[in-house]
Amino acid sequence: MIRTNIPFLAQTIFITLFSILFFQVGYSQDKISKIYLEKDLAILKSNLEKNHGGLYTYSSKKIIDDWFIQTQKNLKDSMGTFEFYRLLTPLNSVIKNGHTDIPYPKLKKDFKLLPIQLYKYKDSFYVGDFFAKGYEDLLGLQILKIDEQPIGEIYNSLLKNYTRDGDNLTFPNENLSSLFGLDYALIYGSKSNHTITISKDNKNVQIELKSTLLNDEVVNAYEKSKKQKPLSFEINNKVGILTFSTFSERKLEKENYLSFLEESFKKIKHNTIEHLIIDVRDNSGGDALPTQELLSYLLDKEFVMYKDVYTITKKIKDKKYYSNQGVFWLNTFSWLKLKKTMDNHYSLRKIEGMDVFSPKKDNFKGKLYILINGKSFSATGEFTSFLKNNRNVIFIGEEVGGNKVQNTSGISYIITLPYSKQKVKIPLVVWEMNVDYKNDSHGIKPDYWIRNTIGQELNDYDSVLNFTLEFIKNR
Repeated sequence: MIRTNIPFLAQTIFITLFSILFFQVGYSQDKISKIYLEKDLAILKSNLEKNHGGLYTYSSKKIIDDWFIQTQKNLKDSMGTFEFYRLLTPLNSVIKNGHTDIPYPKLKKDFKLLPIQLYKYKDSFYVGDFFAKGYEDLLGLQILKIDEQPIGEIYNSLLKNYTRDGDNLTFPNENLSSLFGLDYALIYGSKSNHTITISKDNKNVQIELKSTLLNDEVVNAYEKSKKQKPLSFEINNKVGILTFSTFSERKLEKENYLSFLEESFKKIKHNTIEHLIIDVRDNSGGDALPTQELLSYLLDKEFVMYKDVYTITKKIKDKKYYSNQGVFWLNTFSWLKLKKTMDNHYSLRKIEGMDVFSPKKDNFKGKLYILINGKSFSATGEFTSFLKNNRNVIFIGEEVGGNKVQNTSGISYIITLPYSKQKVKIPLVVWEMNVDYKNDSHGIKPDYWIRNTIGQELNDYDSVLNFTLEFIKNR
């Protein structure tokens, strides 16, 4: 089974401005009566309870019930779409499931946003990039306040709106830092100018920033970001460096990844490589089979990756809220893939990851180092977890964004609430890892925490890789 969100390919784990522009049609701020918004909340709650397999993984039923009760109390007599979105989006950090998402509402063509991206290093915030001319001198400077409010307070307030797995913060930190300018405008108001206080030459300086429109120029600025090849392998002074930037079977098949793996590990064996670095930073996940294939070169025993893969339903009952997403096919043919094993528990039949996988003959038995960060998510959370559970490995970088025990992902559907038209992405399938850990609401944490300083980031210096190479050299 391909673990892609089949019904809504435009929604990716890491929201890009392309997906934002996708929603930029026909936005209006017509007021919606409170009675209809109450109905939307009730419909959302009911559909989450019926369909979301991991709804209560990180928050109890009482916590989620209380959130809906309080949110209903906070509804005004009539509200616009933005106002309702602002009330709804903190649900992301209540459910705490990284594949659940409340996308941005439809935006006006003249929507204005703060023209900067943040870079966060420890507890400090810097101008990491910009998408308007005239602000080149701000690059790399520390931000202290925006519109007279401390940047830390603003950031923590916005962070509550971001999806994450459990109590992990590296994943939402990466996404918020990238989309900070947009989120600030959505929550604090879209206006023409902003006053920011920066630290420059050991002085606090106020600067007026003119907002920019959400347009193609902004999209192009985001697209300047580094793009990794799906796969690469090199040998550096007798150290193997293998990069896997995705576990998407569709993308990897285009790269002939099975042959790539076979040839890479033959080279490792032929060159008697004793130290292997595998870089899965920014790998947002994908499918079980490529994950198993890579693991089979790193483990020397047969393995089964999942304890269970299941849903809590075999049918989407309120299908009228899920138009053009293939719900009919799920409802009609689910019996072919789902086997009821207990009440509200339907295990998937013959699913990748539940089969016994054998190690490859050229599997690597040397010293292994895995480079990780907050964008190591979903299947990458599974890969790092299973590896740590089954062999000696050193992790370097930042906490993995994906949980190490389970996630709810795979098939997902987008519910459109009938009155507000707000969309919510609901994942169905629970993937429970065959590991010994208890779920502590976190991903795999690094043995050595390393992150670029702002200066290193702007100079394209890879502190994580260089630390690892130096670490190996000195062993």
